[in-house]
Amino acid sequence: MSKYNKEYVAQLFDGIATAKGLTGGRAVKPGHNIPQIAGQIAFQRLRLKAKDVLFDVGTGTGEKAVRAARICRQVIGIDISKKSLEMARKRASREGLNNVIFAYGAFEDPCGELDLTSYGVTKILAVYSLHHLPDSSKKESLKALAKLLHRPGRIVIADIMFFDDPNKCRDQFDAVHYDGGDTDFPSRVECLTRCLANLGANVAVEKIHSLVGVIVADWV
Repeated sequence: MSKYNKEYVAQLFDGIATAKGLTGGRAVKPGHNIPQIAGQIAFQRLRLKAKDVLFDVGTGTGEKAVRAARICRQVIGIDISKKSLEMARKRASREGLNNVIFAYGAFEDPCGELDLTSYGVTKILAVYSLHHLPDSSKKESLKALAKLLHRPGRIVIADIMFFDDPNKCRDQFDAVHYDGGDTDFPSRVECLTRCLANLGANVAVEKIHSLVGVIVADWV
């Protein structure tokens, strides 16, 4: 596959969620690998407060959304994988949380099931999800997310992004969970930071690996 296909990606993550369900949803311990390290750092960079409303884009099975719901006022998680959303809802139910909502949605259509403009979103998180979109779609999606964000607000992205020629790191693709361009379309870090800066954000970048980084974008 050489171009973005949302339905195919949804099926892929439905399969991953099903596999997690068969193993009882057991996860690798936090910090065990590069994607998890990036996700942990991204969560920390949110600097969640009790009054915050977090929008978790590509929430998956809801691990970070549930964690955030113990801290902030409201969490909304969206995903294109309906199997993942089922697991996320079960996770929240087991925790007895009533301040987290999971709904179908995508970067291209974040308000697929919910009118997010009414929630007063102050923080947005995207961990290992944006890289499935080509650059042109990323730019449109980031523009839409920035419009949903109340000021002051923050977007944190942890993802595959190229700090150097990725061909120099081919032997590390598996370590960062990059499939080489099958369903993954990472951007150069400059592309992402320039897009966010053009939307009016103050942008900071944290390099985790030559192929992975965390971007913090603040609107004041």
